[in-house]
Amino acid sequence: MNAPVLSPPRPSPQARFHRVARFARGLVLAGAALFIVNAVCTWIFPDYAARIITSVIEVKHIGPLTNSTRVMYLLWDIPSLAVILAALFKLWQLFGEYLHSRIFSQRALTSLRGFARWVLVGAVLQPVYRAVLSVIVTWQNGPGKRELAINFSSDDYLVLLLGVVILAISSVMVEAARIAEDNEGFV
Repeated sequence: MNAPVLSPPRPSPQARFHRVARFARGLVLAGAALFIVNAVCTWIFPDYAARIITSVIEVKHIGPLTNSTRVMYLLWDIPSLAVILAALFKLWQLFGEYLHSRIFSQRALTSLRGFARWVLVGAVLQPVYRAVLSVIVTWQNGPGKRELAINFSSDDYLVLLLGVVILAISSVMVEAARIAEDNEGFV
């Protein structure tokens, strides 16, 4: 007769969930730091800024980035960076609630809904951001050589769709929490 094989105990779902929440908070923190470092590097290193700009927009000719162009680029980058950081902050709050097992708390649901809204703001802002950026970096080219590049990519559509889906899911979760609270009152 063979002895039963004992498998090691599996961590509880709650322990796994806490591990995922900690990992997600680490990603949020790393992402925020990287976005801020990227913004600082675009100011300090003009060649890096030019590479970033050409990866974001498609224009025929970007001249050397003058100090005034770099200042305008930096100022124009602030709203986009603010939207990203606001969305990441909402995720930080959300996973903080999850870390304390408050999945359907008011703060968790508000944070999820806030994240969805910031994703939608970002999805709408990105095509405008790229269009204005194309004008900023080609303004020094002079009349007749300035460019306005307008594009809407499939990535923009997917981010917009993701924002709508997360907003819908958060609305369903708010309603589910309300129904659960009402039902709890009957018991």
